[in-house]
Amino acid sequence: MTVRLAARLARLAPYVFGEIGRRVAERRAAGADVVDLAMSDPDVAPAPAAVAALADALGEPGFHRYPPLAGDPGLRAAVAAWYARRFGVRIDPEREVLITPGSKEVLAHLALAFVDPGDAVLVPDPGYPAYRMPGDLFGARTVFVPLRPENGFLPDLEEVRRIGSGARLWYVNYPNNPTGRVAPPEALAAWLAFCRAAGVVLVSDLAYADIVYEGRAHSVFEWPEARGVALETLTLSKGARLQGLRVAAVVGAPELVAAVARVEGNINAGVFRPLQRAAATALAAPDPAVDDVWRPRRDRVCEGLRAAGYEVVRPDAAVYCWVAAPGGDGDRFFERALAAGVAVTPGSAFGPGSRAWVRIAFTQPLDRLEQALARLAPLAQP
Repeated sequence: MTVRLAARLARLAPYVFGEIGRRVAERRAAGADVVDLAMSDPDVAPAPAAVAALADALGEPGFHRYPPLAGDPGLRAAVAAWYARRFGVRIDPEREVLITPGSKEVLAHLALAFVDPGDAVLVPDPGYPAYRMPGDLFGARTVFVPLRPENGFLPDLEEVRRIGSGARLWYVNYPNNPTGRVAPPEALAAWLAFCRAAGVVLVSDLAYADIVYEGRAHSVFEWPEARGVALETLTLSKGARLQGLRVAAVVGAPELVAAVARVEGNINAGVFRPLQRAAATALAAPDPAVDDVWRPRRDRVCEGLRAAGYEVVRPDAAVYCWVAAPGGDGDRFFERALAAGVAVTPGSAFGPGSRAWVRIAFTQPLDRLEQALARLAPLAQP
């Protein structure tokens, strides 16, 4: 008898970054040198204090025991202290913080607490692929919210009102992946007002709060009205560069966090205690990487691509350039770039309306970025 696969697999495409990684590995196995600028995998080491905290915790008695499902009190307190320091926001570490094994998983899982099959989920286009998981896996209805250049890659709230009937969840991500846009405070305030009126849970993915060049990141909890209608995810994968450790937090009003915790408690068994110790230390450690590493890379990559003839969105934050694909086809440009020895991410990975773009990360040392720029320069013409 043939094994029957679940019908949902027909809706679930292979994970795009896994496929790109496979293609890069094939090229390298064939002897090609490939500069991988596709995945957001920071090459810069974590803060030494965080590494030392991890090593020390591994030597303590009981390090192998199950952790508290909500997270160790020390890390929850560190998250609350980070919010107070960064945004002047008071967060209750006992009731308003949940520690999770990375943010990718919980961005999908939290929909199980608020969305029933057939409910609409508002997903940015372009946007991180994990936002589509409620539609692909849980039977929700994905409604793409276009982020257009002429609107500064911000959602048009009037359009959201037109297309968002029946929505239960709205994902927003600023500082933005992949465009590098920082949202102005008036935009966040308007989105929160819409969600309160419409009964929609706003999910703010705050992945790049620590990597900002112009302006500053905002937490939705800078607005008191966010309480009761918003959740925010904070990952240690980007600014703290602990991506392989898989540590993140969900922050929000106690009743919303408790709903997510009920789902998470039935799916995972918490985060390894030594990893939480490293994360707490990283949140408290000063980090010069924005000015010492990321800003020079951003400036050089944008300058080099523009000099070659590319149309580049200069990012205000994050670790990518959003680039118009020569010829208007990012999938085709991905193939051309890979043949030339550079891996980029086609815009179609971020939504059906973003095929004309590619994302180029600057998560490699400057000498490798120079090699990538030299290889991409001849491809600027279709």
